[in-house]
Amino acid sequence: MRLFPILVLGLCALPLLAQTSGPAKKGAKPRFDFGIPDKPFTSDVARLIREIGEHPQVVSNVEALCDDIGPRLTGSRRLEQADAWIMARLKAYGAVNVHEEAYTFGPRWVRGQDSGRLLNLNRVVLHLAAMAWSPATPGAVQGEVALLQGRTLEDLKAQLPSLAGRIVLVGELPKPGPGTDRRAYYQQLLGLMRELKAAVILRSSGRPDDLLNMTGSPVSRWGRATVPTAFLSGEQADLLERQIRRGEHPQVEIRIGGELGKEAVQAHNVVAEIKGSEWPDQVVIVGGHLDSWDLGTGATDNGTGAMASVEVLRAIQTLGLRPKRTLRVVLFSGEEEGLLGSNAYAEAHKAEAANWQAVLIDDMGTGRILGWPDMGQEAWRAPLAAAMAPANNLGCREIGAFLQPGDTDHWPFFQLGVPAFAAIQEPLDYMKITHHSQADTFTHVVPADLVQGAQAMAATAWELLNMPGRLPHIPPAS
Repeated sequence: MRLFPILVLGLCALPLLAQTSGPAKKGAKPRFDFGIPDKPFTSDVARLIREIGEHPQVVSNVEALCDDIGPRLTGSRRLEQADAWIMARLKAYGAVNVHEEAYTFGPRWVRGQDSGRLLNLNRVVLHLAAMAWSPATPGAVQGEVALLQGRTLEDLKAQLPSLAGRIVLVGELPKPGPGTDRRAYYQQLLGLMRELKAAVILRSSGRPDDLLNMTGSPVSRWGRATVPTAFLSGEQADLLERQIRRGEHPQVEIRIGGELGKEAVQAHNVVAEIKGSEWPDQVVIVGGHLDSWDLGTGATDNGTGAMASVEVLRAIQTLGLRPKRTLRVVLFSGEEEGLLGSNAYAEAHKAEAANWQAVLIDDMGTGRILGWPDMGQEAWRAPLAAAMAPANNLGCREIGAFLQPGDTDHWPFFQLGVPAFAAIQEPLDYMKITHHSQADTFTHVVPADLVQGAQAMAATAWELLNMPGRLPHIPPAS
């Protein structure tokens, strides 16, 4: 750059520097005065964002849900307590039509005492937790650990007879190759695992830092355990596998507790509304799942998303706003066991599906909401962009060009052809640390990010509630 333009630019900047307020402090860098800040915007959506930012209750609600009620396994008394607690909150916020909707869940399961130890070699205590809906062992079971692993499904099948009646550690399992029908492949793998007639099955948590993992379901199609099964910490699963590979024959004692009910129980989804002023039969659903696993207290999976949905309703009611369409908050149960609550809700209400404007689900932890996926539908991109525009300055501006698969509660609605979206969120430590582990507690909630998520969800929902046009539906899945 030539020297003369630089000198001219410097001389022109002097008046601006002279206008900065107050005497310059020694060593302080001069600042530019860029003008007068905006006055607070007065549109309804701006007021809604400001209300959540200045007077949030979402953080304290997550804290109370997790610290006072605690883990909320579907079918448990704790989830029933949480349902009653949040319904009282929703009524206090001025919601109407607050109620529970029941569906048949399956047998109740209550965790018992799980323990393990290595009887030889280094004799460590094993850190393990029963897989949910696993049968219990008949007291303490002792034996040598055998390793199940293979490169192909045929490799696994060949090993099954020799593992009958033994304590089996599941090692690396084969993965589907390119072009393989993944759903069909994993159904085959699941079928093989059901043929394993072991005394006990140990599975690695696959997590670092001694974290455990959790899955399971009372529904057989989702892999209900027929053999006593437990998750072992990743480090200790590695230990046993190394010992086996060295030919050292680790001997263990395993006890898996728990009580599995004999009769199916009813589970519930919680529903609340603000009625629309112009098109009350048209509905925008916001929601998350209130159930959780029971190793932690279900803070990021999914206390944050459930309470963000409630915060949308609270803020609208606090400001006395009247949306043109009906806002419906649905807090699902049974999500962790296979989207059982949302599937039951979508099936029970599918006759109304044509009137559903959109569904927004928050279920990826405490991280900020960055946007929403287009679910592979070009026709949804423009209205979605318009709906999230008021939250762009909050960092919610991404329209993901992908179809979010069926791993959270938007999926049953999408299968009906309804515009249904699960939020794109900053991952933070969700998948690595808190997801399904004992670390899923309020300690990992980031209050500022949680508030931003509630703001982004509220702004998007408000625009969908009030925009003149409808989002087009697509043909239901066959």
